[in-house]
Amino acid sequence: MADRITAAVPELAVDAVATEVRRGCEAVALGALAALAHDTDVTFAAMPEVLAGPVEVVARGIGIEHMLRSIHVAHATATEVLLDAAARVIPATHRFAEMRWINGLLFGVVEVVNARMSHEYTRAHEAWLTSSMALRMKTIEDILVGTEVSIGRATQVLGYDLSRWHLAAIAWTDGRAPADPTHVQRTASGVLAAAGCVSTLVLPVGAHSVWAWGSRTAHAPTPSAASEVAPTPNVWVATGMPGVGVDGFRRSHRQAGDAARISSTSTRQGWLLPYDDVDLVAMLSVDVPAAGEFVTRELGALAGSSAGVAVMRRTLKCYLDRDRSLVRTADHLHVARNTVAYRVRRAEQLRGHPATHRRLQLHAALTLVEELGDAVLPREG
Repeated sequence: MADRITAAVPELAVDAVATEVRRGCEAVALGALAALAHDTDVTFAAMPEVLAGPVEVVARGIGIEHMLRSIHVAHATATEVLLDAAARVIPATHRFAEMRWINGLLFGVVEVVNARMSHEYTRAHEAWLTSSMALRMKTIEDILVGTEVSIGRATQVLGYDLSRWHLAAIAWTDGRAPADPTHVQRTASGVLAAAGCVSTLVLPVGAHSVWAWGSRTAHAPTPSAASEVAPTPNVWVATGMPGVGVDGFRRSHRQAGDAARISSTSTRQGWLLPYDDVDLVAMLSVDVPAAGEFVTRELGALAGSSAGVAVMRRTLKCYLDRDRSLVRTADHLHVARNTVAYRVRRAEQLRGHPATHRRLQLHAALTLVEELGDAVLPREG
């Protein structure tokens, strides 16, 4: 359901908003199924998971029409799924009555959800408009989209000097586990301070994330130093690369956003994701379906999902990382040299080509799989 919504309403397919769409869909789906099973009311529409979405939508400046459109898409999806199921499992003699009851219940759900979410959107929008945060966010958004702004005026509004070196960070919690919003802001500030920034700009964006920048004058910040910061439970941080002036401010934020996007499907477990760790994957995976097609095309049977194939794939990636040195690959993997040689030959057989064939593309495909895993591997069946 969430995938259909973000496909039909791309305005909602952005990081924290997409997360809230998914959480809200899950809550509504479970509530609707409970109502169907037990003939209860639809008070689940007051669940925090359902009402958190409008707050994120307002914070990103997304119009209410897109939120209302998402409700209609969800309704159409639920109707299709439930009526198809009814056609399969309900005897013909009772089918019409049951389908009519399902339709009636779903219309009731839509009516309640529509009213509650519209009310929450209006409340959040009024609060946002009356805050000074609105002016700061408008200034930030103008800078990020490339609108020409007065540097002096923007510096005054933001309380942050745009002429210096900058390092951007995006910090967030997924909302499933408790995390104090101040902890998210403090973690972002801590990462920037560890990187050598002496001044910071931290803006809450919705209920679960912040955008942050740190600056210094004489030298570029050092993102790698942030790895020394102690992690905060249930908080993740993505950082960009240092840049100078307004262009550097904008570019570093875009890079942090790309790193945050990668983290949503990444196989790595760390809480901190610097852009320069995933810059190649970020560029190659802007279009994830296309990246998946590229992986399948380059790897052939080596893109299989079995544990054995995964071992061959990892060994070949390690082998290419080490300039095709069997000795260094064996040392890194703690296996015999002959084992590496066998795995490489087997990987080449599965792929259907030697490792020297389209080596750059092969290495890129293996890098995508290592970082994104199932997101770019073909689905079984």
